Amino acid sequence: MKKIRKWVTAAVSASLLFSLAACGSSSTGNETSAETGSENEIVAGGDFPTKPVRLVIPYPPGGGTDVLFRLVASYAEEHLGQTIVPTNMAGATATVGSRHVKDAEPDGYTVLGIHQVAATAYHTGIVDYGFDAFDPIMLMTSTPHIPAVSKKFSEENNVTDVPSFIEYVKANPNEVTWAFTTGSEDHYTIAAMLDAAGVDPGSLNYVNYDGTGPQYAALVANQVEGMTGDYASGKGYIEDGSMVPLGMVFDERNPFLPEVPTLIEQGIDFAVTIDRGVLAPKGTPADRIEIINDAFKKALEDPELQRQIEELGSFPNFMPTSEYELHLEELNNRMDDLAEKMQF
Repeated sequence: MKKIRKWVTAAVSASLLFSLAACGSSSTGNETSAETGSENEIVAGGDFPTKPVRLVIPYPPGGGTDVLFRLVASYAEEHLGQTIVPTNMAGATATVGSRHVKDAEPDGYTVLGIHQVAATAYHTGIVDYGFDAFDPIMLMTSTPHIPAVSKKFSEENNVTDVPSFIEYVKANPNEVTWAFTTGSEDHYTIAAMLDAAGVDPGSLNYVNYDGTGPQYAALVANQVEGMTGDYASGKGYIEDGSMVPLGMVFDERNPFLPEVPTLIEQGIDFAVTIDRGVLAPKGTPADRIEIINDAFKKALEDPELQRQIEELGSFPNFMPTSEYELHLEELNNRMDDLAEKMQF
């Protein structure tokens, strides 16, 4: 995996929801607290962090996003000097968690672990804010999506790859029941894949689930016939045969799934990754963003962490704040181009 090496520059528990008390020193006369500033304005300077940093994960425990953020955070906190507390806030296409962070105090103590859902939820009308409602910190990992069908559907209809799936959908429009999360990155991936194959993205019978965990449960129970997962969260289902991967939405194969060809190899000119990164509330001081950025950068340089991320089917893909900001703009534009076709 040559590309993985080029990209490298450098678990699951129950939900934890708690409120952290604001930290600041008292001041007298004309002195101004480095934590609170005047009139509660957060200003640069002073020690940071002096208490745990809460990493809001806007999905239930157990999915690919939750697993990866918890793993990397456990390494990053060693360099941050404070505990990073993963906090699951699921619901409403990840917008319960993202809204919580958007409205949080911009002091660096509450940050958001997120991916393209911040843009797709905006472009599909679920929320009225997108990436630009936050301050970017850094890109952490990239993960290829894997469209897949149930074992039962595959065997009954001889669907084993993307071309056979596309042919079935063309012959049987609106009959395939497909699990997805409205306005999430898997919503974008299936719509973009069908569009690239010359098929109306509305040709599937879509069923909305809040996160990939419930989607997997529905697939193995044969309540739906297909979904878009990833190796990090779908490894067990692929290994036991209950989920049949149709292709890798990337430009090279996964070394842990070498028998699964890419979409490009199968004649579909489309590749995209789930790009997981960390955002802060708008107005967070730049020096605090830099401190968090640096902690994750050092973590992602650890060979052992790199190995664990790759075993989950993802790529360590650190991108510092300024580059990540440009990357988010590009992602947003790609979502915008397909937004109209995602209205189903």
